[in-house]
Amino acid sequence: MKWRVREMSRFPSGVIAQVEPKSAHRTFLKEVQPETALLKIQHARRLLDKGETAESWFPEKTDVITSTAIRDSKNEALPLEGNGYKRGEWDIVREFNPDYHIPADRSDYQDLEDAERYEQVRECMEGTVTLANHIADGGLDIDILPFVKGVTERERWLCYRTIEQLGLEYAVFYANGYFNDGTGVHIGELVEDLGMIAKESREIVDSVDGSLRLGVLNCLSPNVLERFPANVEAASGLWVGQNRGWREKIVPTKQSGEEMREIYADVETRVDVSLPRSNQGGSIEEKEPAKMGAGSGGNKSANGGRVTDE
Repeated sequence: MKWRVREMSRFPSGVIAQVEPKSAHRTFLKEVQPETALLKIQHARRLLDKGETAESWFPEKTDVITSTAIRDSKNEALPLEGNGYKRGEWDIVREFNPDYHIPADRSDYQDLEDAERYEQVRECMEGTVTLANHIADGGLDIDILPFVKGVTERERWLCYRTIEQLGLEYAVFYANGYFNDGTGVHIGELVEDLGMIAKESREIVDSVDGSLRLGVLNCLSPNVLERFPANVEAASGLWVGQNRGWREKIVPTKQSGEEMREIYADVETRVDVSLPRSNQGGSIEEKEPAKMGAGSGGNKSANGGRVTDE
């Protein structure tokens, strides 16, 4: 088996538009045609049930990412392989045929016992390799975007080893837990944790020239992005109908295509300018993270959780 690696210039950068299988979202896609869009895997399954694929539902110019970063109850019910009655993760990926896939998410909450959390990360990485092998064996033009997760360095080492094994330079980090864990907003911890991953990956992952390139899921605010280390080159967030203080809401039922394109173009520019890599001439050398007092720990997931160097 030979794992194909996409040219790095073709990996996601800038804004990644998260969408859902709704008519308003499809109108947004048709009118705006974002460079990259992200769809949760349960939504991809729903579209498959309606006879749709990534090629039929998304604009031709939009690169499509499917992601397993969904609610725990749905992750637990989604095996890698199907059973003849229900599609597994591999069945959905093979049939939907996205450009990229974020595989095999498993919970790694900080309050889990160390042994249980380690096993969750191990299962995530084992699933990542399984999906990568299936894609390679099937000759599909789909790239794996692996998670980096784990509360301790021992757990994150499993991710670094898998990334190196697959010869990859790009991964994703799930930031949702820093904003939605019930204990407040933990931006300082998010910045610190991303800086730690930049440092660790530069020292540990031999397949990477410098720090591991990252896409951050569920964080689009320019005020936050500008504090990230320089190896972060993409960020995702939900678009249609979402109220955000820093940008205008997109409402396809009330806005023309031109209005939606103007709003999206403005955010693209603001995000591109805010990402540290764009301010360093494309360099991915690590930037010292901005300092901020850390909030309380809470129940965050470490692909969205407090990481340590233990």
